[in-house]
Amino acid sequence: MKKYLKIVLFAILAGIIVFGGLKLAGLIYDRITYVPTEEETETVVIDTTENMGSTDENIEQTRATGDESSKPYSAVSNEDVSAIVDNVMPAVVSVDCVVPVEQYNIFGGSSTYMVQSSGSGFLVSQSASQLFICTNEHVIKDAQQVTVGFSDNTVADATVVGSDTSYDLAIISVDIKDVEKSTLKNIRISAIGNSDSLKVGDLNIAIGNSLGYGQSVTVGHISALGREIDIDGTRSRPLIQTDAAINPGNSGGPLLDIYGQVIGINCAKYSGIQIEGMGYAIPINNVVQTINELINSFSIDDAEVGRLGFDGKDVSEGYAKGFSMPRGVYVYAIEEGTRTSESDLRVGDIITKINGQEVLTYDYLAERVRHYKAGSTVTLTVKRPSKNKYVETEINVVLDTLE
Repeated sequence: MKKYLKIVLFAILAGIIVFGGLKLAGLIYDRITYVPTEEETETVVIDTTENMGSTDENIEQTRATGDESSKPYSAVSNEDVSAIVDNVMPAVVSVDCVVPVEQYNIFGGSSTYMVQSSGSGFLVSQSASQLFICTNEHVIKDAQQVTVGFSDNTVADATVVGSDTSYDLAIISVDIKDVEKSTLKNIRISAIGNSDSLKVGDLNIAIGNSLGYGQSVTVGHISALGREIDIDGTRSRPLIQTDAAINPGNSGGPLLDIYGQVIGINCAKYSGIQIEGMGYAIPINNVVQTINELINSFSIDDAEVGRLGFDGKDVSEGYAKGFSMPRGVYVYAIEEGTRTSESDLRVGDIITKINGQEVLTYDYLAERVRHYKAGSTVTLTVKRPSKNKYVETEINVVLDTLE
């Protein structure tokens, strides 16, 4: 049976669908694409003057506490979710991109075409000038242009704020000046739920831009929690498994609980002849901190970006097993005269987390640090060798400037 099983990113079958005309054709670079022929090549009202707290507060304020009074909407007692959908739909958007696709011919040559791709997203925060939208990283990857479509069918150009490839997460922003006034009166900021409280069997709702036709709704149940799957040879972080139908174009859309709160971000599905109803979503609790970091990075100029003053090497899974070392980033040199050199970080330490988030590679650590200004303090969790074992400790480090 295994030969029929295949994990497919939404970029293939469950997330972004790429259009170049009225037809769909073969698979190129993990996208469902249309290849041209030679002939064809020629509602909480968002008030922009109020509730302008920090983006961290905006995200956390919507988190459920378990008290029924904290829920944004009433729970449904059966699978009639129309009331929930009516309230939540204004927070969900389509995300349309223009991306390059390279086509190879039988003579070894290639041509690059610009094609359209479609995915989904949901509003997570606002500032005085911007709307911030969460989606999947693979939805906006390599995009030359990004456009957002709101529930009233109005559209606006968007800018990629940042992404986290480890979680397949991205934040894009829309300038409020580019949004119709009537749209601003109707759209909502998503309520963020608590994915840690989920139980197998819980009802859930998936909303997304299926097949690029516009928002559609499917309903299912939590099938499993903490699932790890292989995507293009890479082991995923733990995911929510749902039997709600996930279709092409749903990438980046919200998975909701019965209160209309976001509990996950749809990201992948199993596809095969003998498979049905195996979709996956990123647990929202795992990425709230990353969402906040990406949103906050919007206001950081390139000259203000922070860095850690050390050189490191990845402790891969093979090295970790072969030498009985923890996975993480091995510190093999610390730059003199840096803030890092003034901290308790030592050569030989293995960094395993930054601000509580797991770190497996040096590149990922550097990516996370870029979300903070120079002069900010980050907390590194390190494993330090001591008498034939590793002892965990936390170290506060002030970030240096890039220069």
